[in-house]
Order: sequence, then structure tokens, then C-alpha cells
Amino acid sequence: DLSGKTVTLPTGVGGKVLKVQHSEITASSSRVTATSYADDLDFGSFTPSTSNSTILIQGVANFDGDYTRYVYYKWVIDGSDYLSTGSTPDGGQVFYSSTSLNDLGYVPCPIVTSVDNTDGSAITVVCQGKVNAGTLWVNRSKQASSSGSPSSVLFMEVAN
Repeated sequence: DLSGKTVTLPTGVGGKVLKVQHSEITASSSRVTATSYADDLDFGSFTPSTSNSTILIQGVANFDGDYTRYVYYKWVIDGSDYLSTGSTPDGGQVFYSSTSLNDLGYVPCPIVTSVDNTDGSAITVVCQGKVNAGTLWVNRSKQASSSGSPSSVLFMEVAN
């Protein structure tokens, strides 16, 4: 039991959490004729407290599309597309809104990654969405009264 006690961690030891920031987008919205990527979920930036650390990034984004349409997600971390290498994928995750979802639900897209911070500059996180035809819904299913939840990102700076 540590209640009422002070715990002092040694300084200069790698792995120490230096700073944590949470960014959440609660509003639901839609984008009509969303057949190209746009910054649908801009989580802003995280400015590290030092110039030699690692930034852990964990997040989830929520999109939906029309029935019988494809929905695409693409994370952009610090200005670079977060996609697999050795291929040229169009998105980081794709799902087909069919009978199992049928305007009632959506498939969230998670991310867990890290960025090595060598200069202390701000690190940005955006999730872009698109559909192969029709409307893209953000933070909700097509049928708004059926399902919806915020999208969010957690930044954690750890000493090297």
C-alpha cells in the first residue's frame, strides 16, 4: 500500500515517463462524396519536453460508410503515411459495410506506434478516411442512433 507515501524514481534512467497528453474528438460528422482522403480526424500535435526521448502513440479512429461500400483508414504520423512497407497499400485498414453492419455499426481502426524524438519538435497525428462511393461518417455509424463513440490518441513521452 503506497497511499500517503512518496516514491522517488532515480533520475537519468531510461524508461521514465516524462509527459502524457490525450487528444479526443467527440463530435460526430459526415463528409459527402468522400472518395479521396482528407484530414477527418486531426488530433493536433504533441511537443516533447526534451530533445532525446521516444514518443509512444496509441489511438483509435471511427468511420463508417454507406451500405455495400468500402471504408478506408490512413493514419499520418508526423507528416508520413503509416502504412506497411514493401507494398503500396491504399490504406492502413479497409472494411466493407455489408449485411453484418448494415448501417448499424462500424469497425474502429486502432494504432500503436512510436516516434524517436531527436530535436524536441512537435509531433502530429491525423487519421484520414475515404469511401469508394457516397458519404463518410465520422465517430458514428450511418444510422446515428445505433452506434457512435469518440476517436482519441494518447501520447506518452518516455526517456531514452
